[in-house]
Amino acid sequence: MAIIPMRQTITVKRPSDELDVWGNPAGVEEITLKCRIDEGSTAVKSRNNGVIRSEEAVASARIILDRLADVRYTDVVSFTNELGETIEKRPKEINVKRHIDGKALLTEVYL
Repeated sequence: MAIIPMRQTITVKRPSDELDVWGNPAGVEEITLKCRIDEGSTAVKSRNNGVIRSEEAVASARIILDRLADVRYTDVVSFTNELGETIEKRPKEINVKRHIDGKALLTEVYL
């Protein structure tokens, strides 16, 4: 049983190890995992000599998975939020949180 409620799901798309004639992955393996997703965004301003040149929104998502989840930097993680928007990105950071005895409790994936 997970420490926190896992009510959302993600799909992890992993290229297969088999290669076709041209050296590209022959197929894609899809894995569905239960998780918790915290989404957010921030406004980033670009300044030059005190003058604001541009402003853009940077979106991020933190995905919390139970125990030690098999997520790699080469995978494409996709999920659909409550507004019906589907987000597909590669992980930027993967952290494993461990208990004092060394067992993996949570895996954090940042998109």
